[in-house]
Amino acid sequence: MRSTQKLTFFLIIFFLSPVFSINAASGDMIWQDVSRGIKDLNLQVVAVNPDNPEIVYAGSVNTIYKTKDGGENWEEALSFKGTGNTVNAIAVNPLNSKIIFAGTREGLYKSINHGTGWTRIFTGVGELNTAVLSLAVNPVNAENIFIGTKAGLFWTDTGGGTWRKAQNLPNDAAVSSIAIDFFRPEIIYAVTAKGFFKSINGAIDWKRMLESSIPEKFIIEDDSASNQEESVGINEAGTEIKSIVINPKDAGLLYLGTSKGMLISRDAGMTWKAAGSAGLISRDIRHLLISPADRDGVYAATGRGVFRYSVESGNWKELYKGLTAVDIRFLAAQNNSAALWAAAGKGVFKTSAAVQDAASSDSGKKSREILSAFADEPAIEEVQKAAIRYAEVHPEKIETWRKAAQKKAWLPHMTLGYTKGRDWQSSNVYSSGAYVGDDITWGKDYDWSIAFTWELGELLWNNDQTSIDTRSRLMVQLRDDVLNEVTRLYFERRRLQIEMLLSPPDERKDGIEKELRVQELTADIDALTDFYFSKKLKNKGQVASSK
Repeated sequence: MRSTQKLTFFLIIFFLSPVFSINAASGDMIWQDVSRGIKDLNLQVVAVNPDNPEIVYAGSVNTIYKTKDGGENWEEALSFKGTGNTVNAIAVNPLNSKIIFAGTREGLYKSINHGTGWTRIFTGVGELNTAVLSLAVNPVNAENIFIGTKAGLFWTDTGGGTWRKAQNLPNDAAVSSIAIDFFRPEIIYAVTAKGFFKSINGAIDWKRMLESSIPEKFIIEDDSASNQEESVGINEAGTEIKSIVINPKDAGLLYLGTSKGMLISRDAGMTWKAAGSAGLISRDIRHLLISPADRDGVYAATGRGVFRYSVESGNWKELYKGLTAVDIRFLAAQNNSAALWAAAGKGVFKTSAAVQDAASSDSGKKSREILSAFADEPAIEEVQKAAIRYAEVHPEKIETWRKAAQKKAWLPHMTLGYTKGRDWQSSNVYSSGAYVGDDITWGKDYDWSIAFTWELGELLWNNDQTSIDTRSRLMVQLRDDVLNEVTRLYFERRRLQIEMLLSPPDERKDGIEKELRVQELTADIDALTDFYFSKKLKNKGQVASSK
């Protein structure tokens, strides 16, 4: 009875979610770095307690951290430091939030007391079978647990007492993502290194629904490309599948995160289409999430930030406000609000709704006055140019390469030749039939030559152009990465400055934390601009003081 009640409550949250979805759908989300207390900021995964959203678990490479106050403070819940073991996955029992599961390199661990104590409940035979990469808990029967390892899928219906291995899945394929149907938990989906599989009888039998690689020709490459979905075949090599999520309103609506964008199936995996990519800066999707508070959106963790896909419009929108990290690995949502959590390469982040200043009667004027307070700071254009110059990725560099390659045709190929010879000859000399001596001659020969040739055809085309094209593509990508990073840091610093100006911290500790954060962002910008930012601040400060 208890399990049924909790599942009913879980589904009610999804269907009554519009009350929470205003800020999520509009994109009015502000990320906040809540990593204070976490020693290893290289985080891989995050999980939220479904009953108490203040309790969150974040996993780094070898440690699981726990917060009881929504990220204000963190403590170690499970550590494998110095053991060689690593944390790959975390899941909270949806029917009993005291129970936590941790998938690691050396098996599956279970805690029955919110992470205070842990017991290993699964170890496979051999390293590949033991390493747990993904896990999922049946939302109706929490004794039914599924784990994906480096060599197949295992499942238990006794809470970990006994385990069975899926027999007709590839034994040598890593299982990176598992999803269970909310309405029919006997339907399970698994993303493996050898394809996308589906079971309709609780993991007993499996059917391959998609090959391991999606053909690249069906993946939209440009932001300006059409948002219309494109049909996807299943028998060509190309794109790696990484994540699966099921729409909670429509169990037949599936989303796959791949290395080249997102795929959509509207018939439970029978056919697939590529979602549009307008607004999606990075198509390398590591993890997908549907929030209970946002029925129209799909959230994607990528190497360039967090993006929201609108099911209605087919467009992507970047959720960048306050997010100083771009290397996002995993996303999690709270059941009772629109808040999202993100595990990143530089810590853990949490969203909150944007605060509106309703008391301002002349907001335009005040906005200009506030921004004028930063008139002495370098403009974003200056900082971007400094970053490009320091990274040596300015566009003129490519043009210089091309001109130099063309001028190369005017330079001749010079061939210098030199030969040296020595000769010696001896003959017997006779006179009147009598031997009178030897006639010996010798000499030296020297020969010099020089030749010049021109390949005038290289004025139109030469092989160096191919190399330049390759290097220019790499340089453009690097330039985009540099500009994206420095722009994020610049405006995150500016937003924090404005926040401190409009809402001065009440507590001294908070003020110090925010000031340190400003200094940290300044140092990050300096690292990308060869200290240009701080030098300009110092110079302008000296000019202002002299006046």
